[in-house]
Amino acid sequence: MIRMQKELEVKSNFTKSKTEWISVTARIRRKEQDLFNLQLKRLQCETLNELAKVVIAGKLKRITEDEEIEIMKMQAQSSGLITAQSGYYDFYKKVDVNDFLKWLKENYHIHTANCYYSYYLKYIDIFFGPRPGEELFKINPHKRSWILQSVKRFGDYYLNKYGSIDVKQLIFRTIERHQLNKNLDMKDRIYLVSPQFVAEKIDKIIAMPGEIGYTCRLGLFCGLREQEIFYIKEKPICYQAYGCNCEKLHVVNCQNNNMTVIAIGWSRGNKKAIATVLPTNYWDNLRDLPQFDRYDIQAAHRILKREANIAYIIMRKIHYNVMRFNNALELDEAEVLAGRFSSVSARHYVLNDPEKLSGKYVSAWQNFGVQIPKIKI
Repeated sequence: MIRMQKELEVKSNFTKSKTEWISVTARIRRKEQDLFNLQLKRLQCETLNELAKVVIAGKLKRITEDEEIEIMKMQAQSSGLITAQSGYYDFYKKVDVNDFLKWLKENYHIHTANCYYSYYLKYIDIFFGPRPGEELFKINPHKRSWILQSVKRFGDYYLNKYGSIDVKQLIFRTIERHQLNKNLDMKDRIYLVSPQFVAEKIDKIIAMPGEIGYTCRLGLFCGLREQEIFYIKEKPICYQAYGCNCEKLHVVNCQNNNMTVIAIGWSRGNKKAIATVLPTNYWDNLRDLPQFDRYDIQAAHRILKREANIAYIIMRKIHYNVMRFNNALELDEAEVLAGRFSSVSARHYVLNDPEKLSGKYVSAWQNFGVQIPKIKI
């Protein structure tokens, strides 16, 4: 009897202990699954159960930012062409720099490409070295901006060439960890920001009300300098063929998407305005305004600085980033809209199909969630 009672107690305890187990689950995005499995493997875990045991045992600690960067260097090294030895990383030295220069020239203006290449060769060892902050903060902010731009372009090239995002992530975390963007003015920083930053500024500009909002969005959508906006507001329009070479504006209203393509042909010194694309309602409103001058721009500039923390001219740079994001516009097309393409044949090549150009322009803005033909004044 006593023995039977003990057996019942054992069974009861066994049943009780079984009911004390609980399931712990987690949800991740489908696209993050491979990254999640990679991190599990790095922690020497194959399953969530193994990860839970490591956490309960107190064997998992939060790594420091410096340790994280070292891990990312190791990951970049392992995806490169040689294994690191004695803590020295030289994956970037295994890249054919001539091929990098060729890629730069294919994606950027020739002068810009050569500048990126020169800064990269001179400072890449410092950036991936043990003390990038100490060394790079000795350099004036404008020059440091070019260095960071050149390194980020290397990350873009590495991803394009080898299909590995490790280097881009390493570059981003290094810049963030050492605050290498510190004390760079917005004119310099705009080339270093993420698409999320650009999207944030666009959202704020789109939401701005009234005449100031219109003036800000006008600068954002056309990508022109202030003097160039004044120019297209007053310059007579030629009603001959679009390919006419006279000094007047040549305007095409694209009925299929309510956009207007304008061939400008303005130049002053080394600054040029070759062409722009605008929502037709914005273009019509600009031409109908009884007056539009620098006082309107100055007022918009002050509000922009307060609401979006950018200068009016910066919208020109944001515009270019939008045009080139995900290669929405080819480099030649984006350079023509930015006024940096001197070739007459290239100008005519880009402008010979306004409907196609305006369609690409609309798609470029859609990448940032802006349905531009529907944007009201």
